[in-house]
Amino acid sequence: MFDHLWQSRYRDIFIAGPVIVVFVVLLCLSTTPVFTGDYGEFILAGGIVAPFVILALLAYTGETIRPVRYIAYLWLLGILLSIFAINFVLILAPVDLASPDPDALTKQLDSLPVATVGTALLASFGAGLISLIGFSRSFRVILARRLPINPDSPVHTAGLVCALALIIMPLVPLIMTGNAPLLNADLQNMLGIGHEIQGSSVKLDTFTLIWTIIGSFLLVGLWVRRDIRSTLERLGLVRPTARQVLIGVASGLLLVGIFWLFDDAIALLFAANGIPTTDDTLVTNLFMVSFTPLAAVVASITAGLGEELSIRGVIQPRFGILIAALVFASMHAYQYAWDGLLSVFLVGLCFGILRNYTNTSTSAISHGVYDLTLFAIIMAGITTL
Repeated sequence: MFDHLWQSRYRDIFIAGPVIVVFVVLLCLSTTPVFTGDYGEFILAGGIVAPFVILALLAYTGETIRPVRYIAYLWLLGILLSIFAINFVLILAPVDLASPDPDALTKQLDSLPVATVGTALLASFGAGLISLIGFSRSFRVILARRLPINPDSPVHTAGLVCALALIIMPLVPLIMTGNAPLLNADLQNMLGIGHEIQGSSVKLDTFTLIWTIIGSFLLVGLWVRRDIRSTLERLGLVRPTARQVLIGVASGLLLVGIFWLFDDAIALLFAANGIPTTDDTLVTNLFMVSFTPLAAVVASITAGLGEELSIRGVIQPRFGILIAALVFASMHAYQYAWDGLLSVFLVGLCFGILRNYTNTSTSAISHGVYDLTLFAIIMAGITTL
């Protein structure tokens, strides 16, 4: 009987169901102060990945069981609603978000003009609505002419809507306020950003990398659609050859030089046209916690492998270099102004092209070398972020 069930259309439930339960529990624990210290940081890092893993596993199961497909779509709408709420708060009251007064946010919102609140609501809600175009089969059919997606796949549908949301929605606070939320000096002071113990980011970065790797494997269907070998192939993870290591190191160093000059040029161009640019001091505060040799290495590995695995490994093979680079840039929209985002987008395109012609392992080496070199020259006092 068990073998019969294992071979039936309910197979995905037996595989994905327990994993979904684990990640739902993880998500719930990450929102409560049950665990503190290292355990709390480990659970918090997992809680960030959990919503997307749950979405993917529900969508995979929904390919064979239609009711689960609709549960996946409802879960996706919940993710979009969460991003909407975060954006709304960051637009109107970023400092009060970190206030110890539990009523600070409500008081701030009540004190704002109705037009201001309404505009923020419309902008945040509108960005979410735009991303829902991914639910249009006609739109997916058009994309399928260029991208390797199945217009009728709930996995590809959910992935497309999620990618569009991650491109559009994080940009809303920057568009509305003209500055990245985390570059708000008052908010940084409230959160203690720039005053942390240098090197204290090692554990959290390590935990983040662990969960990113686990999440990336599950997002592309490990155990549900793929075995470990085909999962590694789908993600583009290989044992790099000596030539690929050399290409990764050389390209990372080259990109540092190119974008060092580009960043200066674009900052001058923006300033000349009255466009706000990224405040170097405030953005340096965000990364000061990693300004020790060990922390810089761990942060570079976490960003290099973690971001390349999740962006160039998970997203790019399905949705292409451009969409992957746009997601990569928007992931940084809370910490960089427009000049910084332009640089991140362009360097993301470079990593995407490198991954396209080699593999994710090579682009991860390049990305890691790029970040580590930047950390080194900043810590040496040669430049700022």
